[in-house]
Amino acid sequence: MSDTYLQLRRVAFIGPQKTAELGFSAGLNVICGASDTGKSFLAEAIDYMLGGSTLREIPELVPYAEIVLDLATTSGETWRLQRSTSGGNFKLTRLGEAQTPSAVLKQNHAHDSTDNVSGFLLNKIGLVGRRILKSGAKGTTQSLSFRNLARLVVIQEGEIQEQESPFWGGQYTLKTAELATIKLLLTGVDDSAVVAASTSQEQDSSQQLALIDELIADLQTEIADVGTDESELNEQMSRLAETIEGEREALENAQSALREQLSARKTILDEKEKIAARIDEIREFLARFSLLQEHYVVDLRRLSAIQESGSLFVHLEQAACPLCGASPSEQHLDADCEGDIEIVVRAATVEIEKIERLQRELTQTVADLQAEGQRLSVTFQRQQAEFALVDTTVREMVSPRLGEARAAYATLIETRSRLQRGLDTYERLRKLEDRRTSLLEAEGAPQEKPQVAAGLPEVMAHSLSLKMEAILRAWNFPGDCHVHYDKVASDFVIDGKPRGSRGKGLRAITHAAVSIALLEFCQEHSLPHPGFVVLDSPLLAYFKPEGDEDLALRGTDLKERFYAYLVAHHKQDSQIIIIENQHPPTSIEGKIMMTVFTGNPGEGRFGLL
Repeated sequence: MSDTYLQLRRVAFIGPQKTAELGFSAGLNVICGASDTGKSFLAEAIDYMLGGSTLREIPELVPYAEIVLDLATTSGETWRLQRSTSGGNFKLTRLGEAQTPSAVLKQNHAHDSTDNVSGFLLNKIGLVGRRILKSGAKGTTQSLSFRNLARLVVIQEGEIQEQESPFWGGQYTLKTAELATIKLLLTGVDDSAVVAASTSQEQDSSQQLALIDELIADLQTEIADVGTDESELNEQMSRLAETIEGEREALENAQSALREQLSARKTILDEKEKIAARIDEIREFLARFSLLQEHYVVDLRRLSAIQESGSLFVHLEQAACPLCGASPSEQHLDADCEGDIEIVVRAATVEIEKIERLQRELTQTVADLQAEGQRLSVTFQRQQAEFALVDTTVREMVSPRLGEARAAYATLIETRSRLQRGLDTYERLRKLEDRRTSLLEAEGAPQEKPQVAAGLPEVMAHSLSLKMEAILRAWNFPGDCHVHYDKVASDFVIDGKPRGSRGKGLRAITHAAVSIALLEFCQEHSLPHPGFVVLDSPLLAYFKPEGDEDLALRGTDLKERFYAYLVAHHKQDSQIIIIENQHPPTSIEGKIMMTVFTGNPGEGRFGLL
């Protein structure tokens, strides 16, 4: 029996330049707020400081070198655990006592020893030196580690919504030990008295038979979940193959139609680009020809002025040469020279005729280019309209039709995979049954039953079911809340429906109910338990509902009654830490320890780190 339990008091992240810490109190603690602020990482860090092997690397952790976890016992002791963020051993310090030297706790568990973090924690709750069943067939046991308990009290977001039992993590080889841990908590009695079976050669086949029987039981459970016999599965596969073939043809047709439309759109686009390039080229030519036309006009004006001026010189009276002073009679009027006005006038006239000819040719060229530009503009507008039509067809008709065909095809492929998994299960079952028959024939005797009974005692499982039933009713969980324990699935059945077959939101809230029921049952009967529970996203159905069952919770007061129950039933002797996105009801905020991560650097506390 035990009356001593643990509670978390503080988690701190220590670095050379900065420190981030978060405090806890007895009773109900709520950490809530925006996403991506480190809420889930808090649960991981707590698990790491309780002996977890590694800590997930995140960018926000880089500035910190060490994590500190302060623990208190209900008997009045306060302890501090310190550990590097890179892993390794722990440093242990007793708080509240002056000059208390620190000690080193090893990270690896050792049986019946308190020089390691597992043994230290187990010693504080009265479970050090206990043994739990490892194999019922072999009658072997293993030392109880605090890691066997940690997964029951620190339930992370990914675990709280899983379909597997809250009592075991889905690994078959660990199932016996994990259920033995629950039995120890519910009864206070460990498996130290179990005597291991003989390891002689004669028991090999019976051990194989025991393992095969357990595997067969698991496969039979899977087949029961499938709910369809093998012949019907084969018929469904045959019909589905025809449907898939038809859907594949539809998908290929849709893909072909898309390719044709995309090709047509590409052709139109190429033509548009060619036309646009030619229009730009014409604009550039017209701009240059406009400048050339201006040059022609200027040249014509200049040459006309020369022509006109030269004509005037012809009619002037003869006089002494202004250059050499020769009299008119002495001037050589019939000789060519640079000052011969008549030659200059004739040259200007010839040049004027040449420029006018070029000007006419340029005018014709400009007219041709303008006409071509107009034709191309009309063609470009037509191509633009054709492109818009094809593009609209692709986006609004062909692409959606292809998306629908792909989705339908993917759904059929997934259905085929599901059916194939069912057929594979039947095939594995046949092989195991054949192997079992071979072993029995070779042994010449029926299979021996496991030497040691594994799992939970019926009476304790019933008592825990009643406790869980009371909690669910207090929370106003939908239905009559009739709960019983299924030994085959190692999980609870609520109102005739397996807990694991519900939506992930209801799986989360019922997982929380199991964890809290276990804590309350142990404390009410003075049985050993760590004394605290950390739940990451138990109210997932409100934040991320899955299916109609989860959505139905939104119209109930389950959230309010969930928090009200925890406030009323967990005060100084126990501790519940809830990590959620949504805030708790305002009516209880003054009765709990609440921390809000705003996700806003300018408002309140941004996040954990």
